[in-house]
Amino acid sequence: MATQDFVEKVVFGGEEIKNAIKWAKKREDKILLAEIEGIAPLSRKHFRGSGVIVDVKTSFRRNFLALLVTNGSIGTDPLPPNLVLTIGGLRSIREDISANMIVLKNTLRKNLRTLWFFDGQWMGQAISWLTMALKNAKITAFIRGRWADTGEYFYGKGVVFSSRRFFSNFRLRQFFVMEVLNGKAGNRDLAHLAVSVGGKSLIPIRRFYREDVKAEKILFKITHKLREAIQYNYILDVKGLSVAYGRKKKFVIQNASFKIRDGEILGIVGESGSGKSTTLKAILGDISYNKGSINICGIDSQNKREVSPRIGYVPQDLSRMYLEFTPLENILYFGQQYGINPEELIRRGKQALRDLGIITKANTPVNELSGGEQRRASIAIALIHYPKILFLDEPTSGLDPVRRHELWDYLDSINKQYGISLVVVTHFPNEAEYCDKIAIFMKDKGFIDYGSPTELKARLPGKGYALEITLEVFDPKVIPLLEKLDDISFVLQRGESIRIFSNKDTKSLLNHTLKTITEMTLKVHHVEPKIEIDMIDLFLYHSRFSMNTATPS
Repeated sequence: MATQDFVEKVVFGGEEIKNAIKWAKKREDKILLAEIEGIAPLSRKHFRGSGVIVDVKTSFRRNFLALLVTNGSIGTDPLPPNLVLTIGGLRSIREDISANMIVLKNTLRKNLRTLWFFDGQWMGQAISWLTMALKNAKITAFIRGRWADTGEYFYGKGVVFSSRRFFSNFRLRQFFVMEVLNGKAGNRDLAHLAVSVGGKSLIPIRRFYREDVKAEKILFKITHKLREAIQYNYILDVKGLSVAYGRKKKFVIQNASFKIRDGEILGIVGESGSGKSTTLKAILGDISYNKGSINICGIDSQNKREVSPRIGYVPQDLSRMYLEFTPLENILYFGQQYGINPEELIRRGKQALRDLGIITKANTPVNELSGGEQRRASIAIALIHYPKILFLDEPTSGLDPVRRHELWDYLDSINKQYGISLVVVTHFPNEAEYCDKIAIFMKDKGFIDYGSPTELKARLPGKGYALEITLEVFDPKVIPLLEKLDDISFVLQRGESIRIFSNKDTKSLLNHTLKTITEMTLKVHHVEPKIEIDMIDLFLYHSRFSMNTATPS
């Protein structure tokens, strides 16, 4: 999936810091980029840098943007990677940088909150967050502060393996322990050393201080344990899938093969009884299959324990939702299984409901919502754990054409904002146009073909184009008559029009066809010598020829 261009860009002067914060606060569910120019108050050196906004804070005493610097320098000194600086206004002396100019850019891509920033004075908040996060995630910490024994500058990166909070000598101790991957205190290399990290006390009392590092700035990066890096080329890879039912082992699906990369949308399209649902059940591990292989995120789909946290599923019958609960109550109930704390579930839930256009229905019982709203609420529940791939079984079934189009607009937005791959089962051929790739299934034939819409159309005679002739009055006898001609592969009726598919050149095909129609004494209303075919043409073709063992030439 291609990276989106910026769609919002604003510029603020240093004296407008509160306006910059207000603008960023309204968009904190999106990834925000920034370019900053200003002064470092302690050194009075010029700062210029760019990066990602990781936090926005406003209070009576402090107003700042937290910037994860990707490129920048103070004076002539380049800044190290993964450094977080707090950006204040023109006259701010408490923050790392007093800004002269702030440029903010909204990428419109979803902020999945894998980065969490804490000031060293907020160690209590950091420990509360860390205690919950460590239950379900691997946490990497980036620390800037002071080595407690010597006062030397400390900057380091490490893996957190415990957090602690208890009273000792009538003092509350709050700290975490990490193994340093790379870091220094002064000139000393601390790699592979386990260190304790505490906060920056407002009233430092040296003899009570026991932690190795006094943190001034802390950035936590989340890596979910169940999503540790597994190398794969395709997020869904189905090869040679065959499924047989009954005593006689009659094959419903034979040799189905298709795949998609991260961020792509796959449509599994076909009529009822064509094997779409059977294929989806096999992919989700709900039924066994006779031949082939299915991998999701590089993992065998039968390994449900590893696969389940990586996928979301929206059933056709809305069975994974309590109708008497509100959408937000459903999100809280079903989200618990992923070990996400209630506060985070509410935050994510509201974001998902807002992105799906039903935030105003967050506290309305599901059974009081319209069919389209219920479908979107079900999608919000499936998104709550940020899956890598989302499976939707007939999500537009039962919706009128306007609501179907509206739902696809939301699915397209979710695909782009969250970066989630989608697998959508549908029996509406025109919905295939929304997809990057399509797997075609036909009744009594099973799996037929796979490719992009353009590739699939190009495999038909005419390579994606047809001759279209609209008659004054349609006569069904014209189709078999034209199909007897050597130049023509097949003919489809579309209302009063006929679409003629052939590999012959357009001019000779048109002359030959018009001559035959004239001989039938039929009147021609309009001619389109070369019209681009659509997915309905493709499926009409396969419905006619799917029982044949070979495609007509």
